[in-house]
Amino acid sequence: MPRIAPITCAVLLTLAPFGLSAAHAADTPPDSTVAEVTDSTYVYDLVNEPSECINSNPRPDCGKKPQSSGDRGGWMQYTVFLVMIAGVGVVSSVLIRNVIRRDRAIAEKMSQNE
Repeated sequence: MPRIAPITCAVLLTLAPFGLSAAHAADTPPDSTVAEVTDSTYVYDLVNEPSECINSNPRPDCGKKPQSSGDRGGWMQYTVFLVMIAGVGVVSSVLIRNVIRRDRAIAEKMSQNE
């Protein structure tokens, strides 16, 4: 019975975004005042010439400094990276601790049998 709560939580957290987006789409009336955009040319926001910057190995000074916290290189991106590294550290420390505990228990059991 105690396993039902985590499974229910996982299912709800997985399916909730789909339900919310469907409900939001149903509530939003179609907007007929939006003008049609016919120009599909994309303009790159780069410091240097795009021909120098757009390739598999871009040159230095081709990007731009982050202007908001969610941009590449902003504090939010670094925070997510640090949280991920901390999570991997916690999982690995628990794993190492449990392996050491298991090995000590096996060694103790072997010494008692002799």
